Amino acid sequence: MSRPSSTVKKAGLLRTVIGVMVNPGGLLKARLADTGLMAALAVSGLAFTLFFLQTGLDRARSGQIRLESVGVLAAAGLVLGTAGVAITALVGWVGCKLLGSKAPLGEALRAFGLAYSPTLVYAVMGLAVNLLLGWNTAVAFGVTGLLWALGPMIVALKDMVDGHSGRAAAIATVCGLLVLFGWARLSVIA
Repeated sequence: MSRPSSTVKKAGLLRTVIGVMVNPGGLLKARLADTGLMAALAVSGLAFTLFFLQTGLDRARSGQIRLESVGVLAAAGLVLGTAGVAITALVGWVGCKLLGSKAPLGEALRAFGLAYSPTLVYAVMGLAVNLLLGWNTAVAFGVTGLLWALGPMIVALKDMVDGHSGRAAAIATVCGLLVLFGWARLSVIA
């Protein structure tokens, strides 16, 4: 008996998320064309929603914000994880274009969304530790997850700039800093 296609697609996306963390180069290249734009941005959107949820819980636990404001931070994470990652992908794509890349914008958008697969894994683990043990986890798990996203991002950018590792690392560094700056600015709104 065959499984419904929605179940197969969900299992495929989960496999992609875990695989990008373990083997960012090979899997990102193999699955990029198979993953839709909305699914890729859903990965980064969910990752940032959970990351900002941790940030809100940490701040509420320390008395910096009221518990009701945690949802506001989670919503800010959703915005940064979707629109912010899309804008960052656009910045990375423009950087690649200036270096002669012929890669389409859609490829950059999907690659950047999927690059945050490790962030999603870390966000889920961090949220579990936060809720089960009562630890503040936004920096330990959230920022670590953001840094893990740089590997897959460099792989994608390297492919877009004809294999030039230094150029890819420079563009990924700028893009990673933009996202960290976004987190620093948005995490204090509540």
